[in-house]
Amino acid sequence: MSDSTSSPLPGNTSLASMIRRVASIAMRPEMRGIATVIALKIMMVTFNFTLIALAARALDTDGFGHYSILFSAAGLLLIVGAAGQELFVIRSWNEYATTGDTGHAKGAMYLSLVLCLGVSTVVAALFYALTAEAFGANTILAVTTFLFLSAPLQVTSHLLRTAVGVPAGDGVANFLQIIPAIVYLAACLGTDTVATVSGVFTFLSAGAFAGLVTHFIMAARLILRTLPDWPRTRPKVLRREWLYRSGRLLVVNTIEATNQHIDVLLIGLLMSPTAAGAYFVTVRLANLFAAAADAINLFATRHFSRLYHGPDRRELDKLLDGIAWITLGFIGAGLLAIGAGGYFALRIIDEAYADNFPELLVLCLGTAALAIARPSGSILMLTGHETRYLATIAAAATLRVIGLIVLTPSLGVMGAVIATAISFILTAVVLRRLVTAATGFDATILRLLRPKPQPATLETQSKGASP
Repeated sequence: MSDSTSSPLPGNTSLASMIRRVASIAMRPEMRGIATVIALKIMMVTFNFTLIALAARALDTDGFGHYSILFSAAGLLLIVGAAGQELFVIRSWNEYATTGDTGHAKGAMYLSLVLCLGVSTVVAALFYALTAEAFGANTILAVTTFLFLSAPLQVTSHLLRTAVGVPAGDGVANFLQIIPAIVYLAACLGTDTVATVSGVFTFLSAGAFAGLVTHFIMAARLILRTLPDWPRTRPKVLRREWLYRSGRLLVVNTIEATNQHIDVLLIGLLMSPTAAGAYFVTVRLANLFAAAADAINLFATRHFSRLYHGPDRRELDKLLDGIAWITLGFIGAGLLAIGAGGYFALRIIDEAYADNFPELLVLCLGTAALAIARPSGSILMLTGHETRYLATIAAAATLRVIGLIVLTPSLGVMGAVIATAISFILTAVVLRRLVTAATGFDATILRLLRPKPQPATLETQSKGASP
């Protein structure tokens, strides 16, 4: 190569060093693992986009607005119905099942099942009682069924994601849940049949049921394979400790879910179902960054705790560098994609929504900022700083609600996206500062701006880190 026959300029040396570093990061097994997760997330985003586009075209304007409001309400309440068991089952499985403690593993799984079914039953019953008159009994029955089935599906997804892999957990759950509704809406459009909101939620419920049955079968096989003495072992329950832990997780998850879904509900209340539908579409497209960040975060949290408490911090630095480069690539590509194709994506969903392209651009700035800081929240949770994270998310949710109430009546959807974008950007700044202060690590792309070691040092570290 030319590097061996001529003296490289300093700039060329720096560029070559960066290329070697990125190439070495890309070739690591963990980066190939994250590529699989990202590919799965892209497929999930595509299916969700298809569902929204079909629903917007098959339902009338008010119908799609009501669908947006009810879907957001169900998304919030199913998290409450899960009773904080998503992370609890992950911790319990890693703590007990992987060490062969069948008694405590069985007790933890039974407690999760009882709490999830109990809380989701209460939440579903209250939701039906409070909304059946406003939206119609048939529609709310379908939404309630979807909510009730999706809550335990949320928990089994987390268990199988950890114990088997992301495709078995999130992949099976999302695809089985959404495909029947897509087929229903496509059939309605193809045959000129009138689609209904209750019909959409009925088929979403059928998909959730199929996903839940599949997950139960997979979980049963996993448990018997990992803990063959499961049928003969009596469950051991640390009731007080586990209920306290579940309560804390429920509070955190509820605040996060509120921050994620409250905006559509407030816009429907402050303006109209039509405005809520327009905002719902805008948010779903802007969540392209959230989907990429979630994929990266799923992988990062799986390795961070082990490396953080391990003896070699260089490996953790390498992991965070790799995540930062991948995040930077996704943010850059995402902003370009939204800038070049966002208008046409809105037109594909419905021509009327193309007018919301400026709102989409503003909102993307906020979702991109939050995506940059996405691993920071999980790192705070994994390193024992749950209180700081909870306070930050609660303050962000409060700020967002105040902004929505103040700006939406006068500025409409643009006011809502401004309030949301500002709250996301401030949240990202605060989370980065908290993680840096608590752990000494910068988990955002800003870590790439720090001074880099010389190439010789990099080569030494690479040799030392190789198996």
